[in-house]
Amino acid sequence: MKDESRIIFISKDQKKYKEYKISTPKLIALSSVFLILIAVAGKFGTDLLINYSHNSKIERLSRTNTVLEARLHEMTERIKAISGQIDYLASLDDELRTVLGLDKITAEVRKVGIGGSNFTIDLTDEVSGFDENFKLGDQLMKISQLEREIKLSQESFNDLFTTFRHKQDSLSYLPALRPVLRGVLSSGFGIRTHPVLRVRRHHDGLDFSAPKGTPVYASADGVVRYASWNGGYGRMVIIDHKYGFETRYGHLNKFLVRPGQTVKRGEKIGEVGNTGLTTASHLHYEVHLNGKPVNPQYYYFEDKILNEKIVSN
Repeated sequence: MKDESRIIFISKDQKKYKEYKISTPKLIALSSVFLILIAVAGKFGTDLLINYSHNSKIERLSRTNTVLEARLHEMTERIKAISGQIDYLASLDDELRTVLGLDKITAEVRKVGIGGSNFTIDLTDEVSGFDENFKLGDQLMKISQLEREIKLSQESFNDLFTTFRHKQDSLSYLPALRPVLRGVLSSGFGIRTHPVLRVRRHHDGLDFSAPKGTPVYASADGVVRYASWNGGYGRMVIIDHKYGFETRYGHLNKFLVRPGQTVKRGEKIGEVGNTGLTTASHLHYEVHLNGKPVNPQYYYFEDKILNEKIVSN
């Protein structure tokens, strides 16, 4: 019997049939060809699918790179703008320090450099393949530099603000008001012959001749330390001010304040009199700085309108 196979096809009504005879080697050959065709078709389809997926991914990456390139360019421009603003703030800082009498921050300090091995940026992640040459590592370093410069500027402006407030506060305690508005300066600061004792000695203040009862005003903000009789000075008021200043008002007819009381510049604290060792009605006025008498004329303004405006406020 021949080694062959038969393939029979039967019609739907089962009335007809067709029979094909095929040898086993031939069947094996045909099956192999069929399987090879299926494998080739599968491989081709798989490659086509992979290529489509790969091309889609490349297209997405290309769009992403385009967006990243635009963002990197924008970041570069913003870094330049921020750097310019920091330079402007540095120039303002220098001007303010000059006005407030502070030393300028040197260019070397403004670089706010860092040292050591703890601060590193991996430069292997630099962006490549763009139309423009973007060095991501350099930009990250520049951003870090700007952050340190901003921190330095913040600290500097905090110092400036503190100094400004200190100076603004110190002005309130500066004895800048003439204590008697309409008095006549009858004796200055320095060596003189005492009008009563008739001896040469240092006069630690100024004498303002004025009628008895003329108002005497605090020349600066402060706290009353003393308000009582003080030997040859008669009735005296002593006011402590901040920053080492102290003012003294002697020969008062009466005082209108008490120890521990806070007073403001231009506030009435007493009246001109002739108590103590005097020859006529006048105010003896002293300014002490860090415990030593200084010439009061160095501190108050000889401006009648300005003095009256301060008192009226």
